[in-house]
Amino acid sequence: MSNETRPLTRTPWAEIDKRVRRVDEDRWISSRFAPPPQRRALTALYALAYELVRVQEVVSEETLGLIRFQWWREAITELEEGRPARGHDVCMALGEEIAAGRLKAGALQKLVDGYQTAFTDQDRSKEPEAWIALTAANILIPVHNWAEEIRGVSAAYAASRRKATQAFGPHVTPAPKPLRPAIAHFRLRKLYCEGRTPNPLTKRFSIMKAMNTGEV
Repeated sequence: MSNETRPLTRTPWAEIDKRVRRVDEDRWISSRFAPPPQRRALTALYALAYELVRVQEVVSEETLGLIRFQWWREAITELEEGRPARGHDVCMALGEEIAAGRLKAGALQKLVDGYQTAFTDQDRSKEPEAWIALTAANILIPVHNWAEEIRGVSAAYAASRRKATQAFGPHVTPAPKPLRPAIAHFRLRKLYCEGRTPNPLTKRFSIMKAMNTGEV
C-alpha cells in the first residue's frame, strides 16, 4: 500500500479529463507527456478553452454570447481574489491551478478576450490559438525563447485543422524538450494539410515522434 498522500479536492478531474480527451484529443494526447502537476494545469486550460469556443457553437445571439464571456471573466476574477470557485467543474479546476501558481488569472482573462473577439467578429481565424499554446508553454517552462515559433506554427496548425488551408506553414528548428508536451500536436498539421483526418493511433504516433525529435 502506498504511503503517498494527495491533497483533498472536490474537483472532478477524471470527468474533466475525459471531456478534454473527447473534444480536444490533439492537445490531450500532447499533455499526457507532461509531469502530473503540469498535466492538470494543461487539462484545466484546455477545458476552459473548450467552454469558450463552444459559445460560437451554441449561441446565436451576440448579447447572450457576451453574457457567457462576462460570466467567465467574473469567475476568474473571483478566483484571483481567493474567493470560492463557482459551481462549475472547470471553475473548480481553474481555482486549484491558480492557487497552486501554475495558471495565471491574467493569462486566462486574455484567453476570454480572444475568444470573445472571434465570436463577435464571427471569424474563427481570430481564436487565440497562439495564446493557448504560449500559456501552455509557460506552464511547463516560464522562460523560453520559442514564442515567435509558437505563434507561427500555431496559426498554421489551427488553419489546417479547420481545413481553411492546405499550407504546411513555417518550418522551425526542433522545439526545446521541456516545451514539447504543450506543442507536440502541432506536428499533426502535416496530416491535416494533406486533407486527412487522422485516427487516434495515427495521432499518437505522430505526436510521439514530435516528442522524441522536437519536430513540429
